[in-house]
Amino acid sequence: MKKILLIALLVAAVGCKGKKSENASVADMKWEKIEVEDLQMRPVAAFDKDWMALAAGNSSRFNAMTISWGTIGELWNKPVVIVYVSSDRATKKLMDENKYFTVSAFPSSAKESLVYIGSHSMKDEPDKVAAAGLTAEFSPLGNPMFKEACLTIECRKIYAEPFKEELLPDDVRPRYEKMGMHTAYIGEIVNVWEKE
Repeated sequence: MKKILLIALLVAAVGCKGKKSENASVADMKWEKIEVEDLQMRPVAAFDKDWMALAAGNSSRFNAMTISWGTIGELWNKPVVIVYVSSDRATKKLMDENKYFTVSAFPSSAKESLVYIGSHSMKDEPDKVAAAGLTAEFSPLGNPMFKEACLTIECRKIYAEPFKEELLPDDVRPRYEKMGMHTAYIGEIVNVWEKE
């Protein structure tokens, strides 16, 4: 019975892919670069149910926020990720100032950390990532990743466009009465990193 419970906990803790050994946590595993064509995930569940972390900036100054709206696909013969950031978020300025951004998936054990970075602002808490129990690392291109993540998709920003209120569907428009308008950022996927 204990062995079955241990296996169930290990499977639940991985969430991304399930490669974790019995003696290693995701944070102890090494990053492996994979081809974008080899990326296997359930994108709707990854964004909507599991959530992901969007990060922008560099080792001098970066921020991360939880996102549940996003898209992964193909545009202009390029593999892309599309994310949406409200003008209310501190991350928006970093998205505008930087050429790259990352989107990271985490095991289910990191859900509280994602709740934290999604509900706290860098404006009020400059080191909210550490306060959330996450450890920043940086890709060879200098973009933010997280030791506790199991997947990071690194993107080069190729287009950004704010939503136009007059074009929003009628059922969506009331959402924007209490929050800033979102900008859609399209990023070409340049690297995909998974934990081995």
